[in-house]
Amino acid sequence: MSGGLQSDVLVEETHSGGVWTLLMIPAMIGPVTALWLPHNQFVLWAALFAITIGVACAAVMWSGFQYRFLRHGVEIRMLRFRLRSIPKQSIVSYSIEPWSMVRGYGIRGVGSTRAYVWCNQVVHIHTSNGDIFLGHSDPERIVRDLDIVTGVLGRG
Repeated sequence: MSGGLQSDVLVEETHSGGVWTLLMIPAMIGPVTALWLPHNQFVLWAALFAITIGVACAAVMWSGFQYRFLRHGVEIRMLRFRLRSIPKQSIVSYSIEPWSMVRGYGIRGVGSTRAYVWCNQVVHIHTSNGDIFLGHSDPERIVRDLDIVTGVLGRG
């Protein structure tokens, strides 16, 4: 990373799906068991494929979403890959809201709405291009970080 880019970073937060990673353990029982049972090549390759996908999903959940609050906006990353950028000028408003399991977890969304969520509390960011939901165990921190980016002072 160049020195100039690093100096643009005001705050970094991580929203991990650590608890959800534990759900991968029972999901892996079948494929792992299949490796020890008498089988043909198809069963072996199918089990290895399922285990590979399960380990990759667990890594994504464990590492979580990284939110980088920059002088010029917000970046949402996962496994060091940028998923989305929100320019500061496009942020209209933001507030803390509940998130229900019915709406789903992980990366969600249709059209101009996107959610990056592993919990039941989100910060809903209204932008000029659509709505974005950022999950976090401490959504007040996300609001404070957005206040820094947008220059809002004295929010109670």
